[in-house]
Amino acid sequence: MDKFPSRERSLAATLAPRVSAIVVAQKLRAHSSHQAPLDLCLRSALAEPWIDDVVIVDQDNEAELSSALRAFQADRRDVRLVTAPKQMSAAAAANLGAANARGRWLLFLAPDVVLQRGAVERLAAAAREAQTPCVLGGRLTDLEGSDRPAARAGALNAFSAIAVAMNWQGARKRKRGSSQPRAVGAVSGNFMLIARADFENLGAFDERFATDGADLDLCRRAADAGGSVLFLPAASGVQFDSSLEGRRRAQGLALFAEKSARTGPEKAFAAVAGPALATLLALKDFVAGRPPQRRR
Repeated sequence: MDKFPSRERSLAATLAPRVSAIVVAQKLRAHSSHQAPLDLCLRSALAEPWIDDVVIVDQDNEAELSSALRAFQADRRDVRLVTAPKQMSAAAAANLGAANARGRWLLFLAPDVVLQRGAVERLAAAAREAQTPCVLGGRLTDLEGSDRPAARAGALNAFSAIAVAMNWQGARKRKRGSSQPRAVGAVSGNFMLIARADFENLGAFDERFATDGADLDLCRRAADAGGSVLFLPAASGVQFDSSLEGRRRAQGLALFAEKSARTGPEKAFAAVAGPALATLLALKDFVAGRPPQRRR
């Protein structure tokens, strides 16, 4: 990779809003199946003309991988590496990355997502006419081209936690490659663009979300503030398979249910959401043949 931004990227930075990509790399091991997707993710972000800098949050990774990330930063002036404490929540780590970013736009990108060329420009263009605060997301596919969960249709409520846990998709069918954004209830934090001003005005991610659910909460707060949540299928990326253990997701989804509960039934569900979702997700993992993961 070149040590300096290309002329195309420099020109794009002058003419267009600057975008910072934030990649939280957490609990990864060197020379593992996770390192290759991370490398591809970073390369795809640095190849995007609309991305001016990449902030990598190094959290509880194997020492050899952390050393490789430091060497990667040393070779480039458009990469910044920050270290997050081991016990910091996933939401707090993302906020730490945002605090160290330079851009007027923030792109939150999972370390196993490889961007399609031009995806960021398409997202930023879709935001121009949107009601603020605006949160945008793009389409994600697996290695075979099948869609991965990236958007959720309809208004969010406490019971949405169940639908998310079970990967029930509320989004209606769409034409692939469509250039038109559409309003949805939420987009995935694995591929999310938001203006820095909107992110700060919304109070950033709620750092109580330990592993999952902060993206849902941010989208719900944007909608409650009179803003928009948009999904753009024409902006896409490929996501490798790195499913999070179900029981680790329960905390975030239960917190989302608690924060979203408005009606009596929703509040009753929120009161038991933690153990109920933990059981549901554990059963789902069991049926899928995924044994419990050992904590490092």
